[in-house]
Amino acid sequence: MSKRYIVALLALTLAMVIASFVVMWVSPAHYIAAMPLLALYFGVVCGVQHWVVTRAMSRSPRAFVQVFLGSVVAVLFIHLAVLAVFLFTRTAQARPFLVAFCIGYFASLVFETVALVQYVKAERNRRLGNNS
Repeated sequence: MSKRYIVALLALTLAMVIASFVVMWVSPAHYIAAMPLLALYFGVVCGVQHWVVTRAMSRSPRAFVQVFLGSVVAVLFIHLAVLAVFLFTRTAQARPFLVAFCIGYFASLVFETVALVQYVKAERNRRLGNNS
C-alpha cells in the first residue's frame, strides 16, 4: 500500500470519528458508543481489503478479478455478521447503529472504489510505460 493511500484512509477514518463526536455534541439522544468504533472498523476493513486486492494485482489479471470478487463477497458477509450481532443483541440502539453503519459503509465503499480505480489506472500506465 502506498503512503498516499494510508494517509487518505487515516483521514477518512478520522473524519468519521469526528463526525460521530459531532453527533454526540449536537444530538446526544442519537449517539451511541459504537459510532466511533464503526469508523475504526470500516477503516480496518477497507485497508485490509485494499491490501489483499492490490497484492493480487501483481500476480495476474485473472487472480486480481478472482480476489477482488472474493474480497467483496467476504466483506459483505462480515458486514452482515456485524449488523446481525449488534441488531439482535442491542435492539434499543438498533436504529442509530443502522444509520451510522449505512453512512460508514457508503463512505468506505466510495473511498475504496475510487482508490482501486486510481490504483488500477496507475498500474496499467506503469505496465504500458515499461512495455514501450
